[in-house]
Amino acid sequence: MAKLFAEFGAEHVMEAVDAILDAAEQQTRKVVAGWADGVFHGEAVLDDDGHGREDIRIVAKVTKRGTDVEVDLSGSDPQSTSFVNSSHANMQAAVVMAFAYLIDPEIPKNAGALRPLKVIAKPGTIVWAHPGAPVTLCTSHPSNEIVEAVVKALSASCPDRAMAGWGRRFRIAIQGEDPRNGRRFIWHLFHARPGGGASPGGDGWSSIGEWHSVGGLKFGSVEMAEARFPLHLARHEYRPDSGGAGKYRGGLGVALDLVVQTAGPAVGNTAGDGVRHGACGMLGGEDGAPHAYRLLSEGSPPRVLKTKEIGIKIQPGDVLEIRSGGGGGWGPAEKRSIEARRKDLQAGMVSGEDC
Repeated sequence: MAKLFAEFGAEHVMEAVDAILDAAEQQTRKVVAGWADGVFHGEAVLDDDGHGREDIRIVAKVTKRGTDVEVDLSGSDPQSTSFVNSSHANMQAAVVMAFAYLIDPEIPKNAGALRPLKVIAKPGTIVWAHPGAPVTLCTSHPSNEIVEAVVKALSASCPDRAMAGWGRRFRIAIQGEDPRNGRRFIWHLFHARPGGGASPGGDGWSSIGEWHSVGGLKFGSVEMAEARFPLHLARHEYRPDSGGAGKYRGGLGVALDLVVQTAGPAVGNTAGDGVRHGACGMLGGEDGAPHAYRLLSEGSPPRVLKTKEIGIKIQPGDVLEIRSGGGGGWGPAEKRSIEARRKDLQAGMVSGEDC
């Protein structure tokens, strides 16, 4: 930067910066101008807060006029005593993320591109908790739900750009002792990623991750997990029928059977969402299947795991049965082509009942 200013001078450099931001604004406004004007509504729902409160709503009222977009999240539910609240900065980032998905990918994502966007929210709500409230999970939840609500609202304004919902985040962390070396370990689940949402451009990607994974995907290596930790991934494959049906089908989640092979009892913690509510379908598409998680112990009935649970007791040989959710479908299912249905069936993406 010092060399740049020395060569061209501060005045010219700042003029160039202004030109870059102005150009991004012009490109964005050109895109937004083609969307339908109106007031649109979208809603997404958190499963729970881990303390008995269920179905926490994130509500987006989006007003589009000319080349301006106003996103009002004031109607969202009150903040929680749990860690599913959002900070103001995270809420702003989530709205920007949703907006960025809907404009052209070639447009630079800078401050100029965001000039057409105005964000309104209410302090004390789940999307903007008062300072001091716990916000540990906010970059995933309610961030993903804010994105979902905004995109769902704008799907009525720019249907040719709105993708269906992506699967929600769910993680399991396990700590215990490795019998091979006697060392303590902590393992964090990055396997069994949920499916991506379908879009006007085609089917969603399978096992791709959550809304906020776009541009920063993380995949766990099966081989490395088994080599480094006392775990055996007995099954790790696509979960048929998990993607939402539609003209374009949502990507599949994953079926994972994880065998814990610790030297003694282990402890597990969960954090996430999406067991009650799957990824949203868009414009007539069906929702993706929700997650499903169980702990299987010999001699005991299966235990259904909660989305936010601490201190799960795991014995050596126990199996974590993990079924991650699929992405939402886009468009009415009856508009899916016969050829696409045939390929779904041949590839095992669907069962005979859901083709």
